[in-house]
Amino acid sequence: MSTQEMHEIIKKLKEYKLLKEEAESIISELECQIKTEVKALDTDTLINGEYKCKLTTVNTNRLDSKALKEVHSDIYVSFVKPPSYERLTVK
Repeated sequence: MSTQEMHEIIKKLKEYKLLKEEAESIISELECQIKTEVKALDTDTLINGEYKCKLTTVNTNRLDSKALKEVHSDIYVSFVKPPSYERLTVK
C-alpha cells in the first residue's frame, strides 16, 4: 500500500470517528428527551404510533476491586487477571 493510500485511509478513519462522536451526542440528547417525557407522564412505557419506549431501572452488583485490594490484597492478587488488548492510536 502506498503512502498516499494509507494517508487517505487514516483521513477517512478520522472523519468517521468525528461523525460517530456527533451521532452519539445526538443519540444521547434524543434519549434524554424521551426519558424526560416518560418520567413527566409518570409511567414506564410510552407508546407512540409504531414505537414503544420502555424506561426501566437496571441494578447491577459489581465488585469494588479497589476496596478489595486495600482490605484483602492477598485475595485480590490471587484472582486478578490483567487484560490484554491491542490499541490503535491515530493523531
